[in-house]
Amino acid sequence: MTSTVESFITETTDRARPLEKAFTLAEWEAATLGTPEAIQAQQTAQTAYMRFWADPRRLKTAKDLMDSGAAQDALASRQLRVIYLTAAQNQQDEATLEEIAQVEAEVRQRYFNFRALVDGQALNDNQIDEILLKTSDPVEARRTWEGSKQVGVEVADKVRQLARLRNRSAQAHGFRDHFHRSLTLSEIDEGELLEIFADLDRQSRRPFDEVKAAIDRSRSARFGVPTEDLRPWHYSNRFFQEPDPLGEVDLDGLFTGRDPVALATATFDGLGIDVRPVLARSDLYPRDGKNQHAFSTHIDRQGDIRTLNNLQPNEYWIETLHHELGHAVYEMYLDPSLPWLLAAPAHILSTEAVATLMGDVTREEEWLTGVLGVPPAQAAPVAAAARQRSRATLLLFTRWCLVMTHFERGFYADPEADLDTLWWDLVEHHQGIRRPEGRHAPDWAAKIHVALFPVYYHNYELGSLVRAQLRAHLQRQVGGLVGRRQAGAWLIEHVFRPGARLDWAQHIVAATGEALTPRYFIESMR
Repeated sequence: MTSTVESFITETTDRARPLEKAFTLAEWEAATLGTPEAIQAQQTAQTAYMRFWADPRRLKTAKDLMDSGAAQDALASRQLRVIYLTAAQNQQDEATLEEIAQVEAEVRQRYFNFRALVDGQALNDNQIDEILLKTSDPVEARRTWEGSKQVGVEVADKVRQLARLRNRSAQAHGFRDHFHRSLTLSEIDEGELLEIFADLDRQSRRPFDEVKAAIDRSRSARFGVPTEDLRPWHYSNRFFQEPDPLGEVDLDGLFTGRDPVALATATFDGLGIDVRPVLARSDLYPRDGKNQHAFSTHIDRQGDIRTLNNLQPNEYWIETLHHELGHAVYEMYLDPSLPWLLAAPAHILSTEAVATLMGDVTREEEWLTGVLGVPPAQAAPVAAAARQRSRATLLLFTRWCLVMTHFERGFYADPEADLDTLWWDLVEHHQGIRRPEGRHAPDWAAKIHVALFPVYYHNYELGSLVRAQLRAHLQRQVGGLVGRRQAGAWLIEHVFRPGARLDWAQHIVAATGEALTPRYFIESMR
């Protein structure tokens, strides 16, 4: 039986490896080029990859070997588990597989090539963000915000179609819907997740309301309207997932003229981690046709790690580059002796924890003075503003994650429901943003994650819980993160190197000595 397990793992690895590399490389080309040819190539590679994992015989063999206890060591057992989970996630008939790949390709091209048409001018995401951040003209703000939602109208029907197709596959294999299947097969219990989120909802409500009230007073003064008349376009972020500037210190102004790449390189140098090879392979700056978002990818699980960004010299993109490089360094330092199937982070939420940990440093006092070079005389007010900004960011993003998670749960429960109303019900309840009167539009579909990264946002929030736990542990062990090579060494040894040897829950215990707890995260909100 041992030889049977080894043969099955080897055969699966040998066949999956080139398919995954072809898929991730095609995904990169589609995101960086945005051409119809590149999008089609990604669809072809994606279909081949999904078809391999959709083979029901592979799922059955993995399950039979797991149930028999044939694996003689922990590494073999974990590899069988990974094969089983990946195969189960991809179970669908050939027709559904082809249709999902085709519809996703159509939707992807719409998102990648979308530019908002506002007063006859085509605006990319960075330009939209710049206008919403700086304008005090309510007419310009509204037209820009509404322009950013045009993509939702273009893709909404296709996104509903994707939900129906994903549900069809999930229900054919005994799951309630795609939301339920996605959580279960990523080793997250839906009931436990909802309990954690209900607790976060309660714990964050009062401090969020206080921050929101301060933002509302500021935006009311800026636009010259009563706070009760504020609407989504009066805020500087299209989805209110990031806070508006607060206080008297212009944090964004500190980054004017600063090179995001140089700052990020200095940050990681301080940890004893050289990110220059990753940056050299990355696509860092905006251009027409390119995906306007950001991500990190590991092309081959052998060190070809890249990030996609659309850098500007501002706080958002400097934080984002640090975030994406957090993903990248996790994969840089995976134990090279790991089997291919385990040469990956323990879980999506684990790598999100590291990414948010690294993004957060851009608002820490030590980073502002030591890396950004804020003069010591200015350090105190800047640090206070940074702490205020960091707390506000934490609170707003938590409320935004609640919207996304509950929306997707409702979305997959009934893709034919009145999703426009559901969306604004959740936005009003969790974020306190009043819906525009008389607006009936699929604003939910303007968020790319709903279509192409489904049932993902909860990982950001769980990752924030893990991040808070890691940060507390680093504080106890070495006194913090910024400029501490001991912190980098600890992360490499205890967080990065193990890869996917353990499931995410065991990995957290092994790294920090305790199971995941919201305690540290809740303390950081106060």
